[in-house]
Amino acid sequence: MAKEATNHRSVVNIWFYGVFYTALLTNSIFISFATAGPDGGQVVGGIGSISQSGVNTTINQTSQNMAIDWQSYNLNANERVQYIQPNSSSISLNRILSQNGSTIAGRIDANGQVILVNPNGIFFTPTSIINVGGIIASGLNIQPTDFMNGDYIFDEVLGTDGTVINSGMINASLGGNVALIGRQVENDGLIVANLGSVTLAAGKQAVLTFDQGGLLGVRVSKEILQDELGVDPAILNSGEINAAGGRVLLTASTSQGVFSQAVNTGSLDQPLSVVMHDDGSFTLGGGASVVNTGSIVAVHFLSINKMTLLPNIHEAP
Repeated sequence: MAKEATNHRSVVNIWFYGVFYTALLTNSIFISFATAGPDGGQVVGGIGSISQSGVNTTINQTSQNMAIDWQSYNLNANERVQYIQPNSSSISLNRILSQNGSTIAGRIDANGQVILVNPNGIFFTPTSIINVGGIIASGLNIQPTDFMNGDYIFDEVLGTDGTVINSGMINASLGGNVALIGRQVENDGLIVANLGSVTLAAGKQAVLTFDQGGLLGVRVSKEILQDELGVDPAILNSGEINAAGGRVLLTASTSQGVFSQAVNTGSLDQPLSVVMHDDGSFTLGGGASVVNTGSIVAVHFLSINKMTLLPNIHEAP
């Protein structure tokens, strides 16, 4: 069984990276160091400013929420983007309008929350370092007006890849949130959100909410079916996820208020039932496959999926 899981993981990784790298090269995302960095930023909601000097881009946000439309958003390994925000609950939406995916090989720092949106894909390379209050990286789109009104509804854009891959290091502040959302999601890097939440969610539409404590809840409202993906899983975690004292959700299935209901009651409002297992996982039919071959540390681990491989799940002390 372990050998079959390993073989499956190898095949998936080869396909996943082959397709993604081909798409990146085809669309000329790997551009030269002289022309990389976020480009063409325009504030379309809230109040703030954008300044660039050499390899550094600084976003000064003065309103609680701010939305920026970028023509492109790529970072080479020597480049840095810093968000200076009013407080840890402030949110900066960054929509990338390019016809190409985004490659993040450098550093992103923020004292608040950052949302990166690119329906053509987002790839955090092994050299990327993300230190933020919290981050949502999405291959699904959101409208700035919805965001500014507090409606966090993310929808697929037809004809786009919608893939989000993390191979780097993503670190949220204590009690912060990390969410990777798209048509397909993979983590083979390191994600840390101690006392917070980590979510890997795949689907065609997702609705996000924040509870009073600031923790993120995710509801996949339009799932992507396995036959749309072929043999490949919607979600693959072969890296490390550490949310000590917090919670982790891997989901590719429609659900209702996953964190507020599934964690607290072990069931959903829908006819499908959810059973929490001794290893901290639970399984719900429907949607595409979720595969975990990595390490997950959390108080609550939830997997809502069609198939789950959970060799290394730990409850935090």
